[in-house]
Amino acid sequence: MVASRATALPARHLTAAGEADDREGFASLLGSTFAPVRVRPLADGEFRSALRCAVAGEVRVAVMSGSPCVVTRDADLIRASDPGFLTVVLHRSGRAAVAQDGRHCLLRPGDLVNYVTSRPYELTFWEPYETVVITMPLAALGSHADTLAGRTAIAVGTDSGPRDVVGTLFEGLAAKIDVCTAGEANCSKEYLADAIVSLVIAELVDIPPLGAGEDLADRVLAHCLSHLAEPGLTVESVARAHGVSVRYLHKVLAPRAITLSAWIRRQRLERVRRDLADESLHGRTVSAIASRWGMTDGGHLSRALKAEFGMTATEIRRAGRWDRVDVPGPRTATG
Repeated sequence: MVASRATALPARHLTAAGEADDREGFASLLGSTFAPVRVRPLADGEFRSALRCAVAGEVRVAVMSGSPCVVTRDADLIRASDPGFLTVVLHRSGRAAVAQDGRHCLLRPGDLVNYVTSRPYELTFWEPYETVVITMPLAALGSHADTLAGRTAIAVGTDSGPRDVVGTLFEGLAAKIDVCTAGEANCSKEYLADAIVSLVIAELVDIPPLGAGEDLADRVLAHCLSHLAEPGLTVESVARAHGVSVRYLHKVLAPRAITLSAWIRRQRLERVRRDLADESLHGRTVSAIASRWGMTDGGHLSRALKAEFGMTATEIRRAGRWDRVDVPGPRTATG
């Protein structure tokens, strides 16, 4: 069910907000705000989602958050008459990925990524997340539309260099959504929209294409995150799935300082810890939760949790909390 102040956002009205506690409600909320999509929850327990949105001219600014899920815009949801929009995302929290045009990139907090609504795409949020979403018509980008539309699903950081200006602007826009006053568009909002479009063009049009190794690394980690529940997920099975040798796989991941077997184990333990701390799953046994994430040796689970996080399974359940402490490895060696 959806509880919202405005489930549909008229083209010229300034603000809208909504919450949903099921996938159909969230898909409806996203569809009325951006474009028709499908939503599939990824975690057991309660599903929660929220969307806050404001409009300036033809630019839409939104903050989206919620439970782990996959948001998919399939080809059958796209009509030839649909207007094309460029979507620029500033990812704020949680581990996530974007797939479009055969590319698949992982997102860290602070990353920017583009995708377009006129072609199929998939957004995967493996953890509770929050992200800032800016959409603008492709037509507003002029001669740069094709260039930006061709740089989809390539994550770039905002922690240094000129793109930190884009990140700062997006954060500022997101902070102002809740204090906006509903009303009709005016000249100042049109000027703001022009400024946002100009900045996006200036700072994102030169995103370089991904190298083969960078793209493979993201695809490998995304594959692992999508198959954590399978006990047979190993370094060898991942290498086979991507048609490479184990040696080459280690070489591809070396710039990120990732040892894949240890990384997989860490991701599984994080999800076990999250589910143990979820009050809605307290009726589920520890061994069942471990099996849910591909860990069949329940006898060693509490020791593994204690070694990794300083708490046993019983202590995590008693504390009833989960604070994520790991983030994806850096894209380049830090020296």
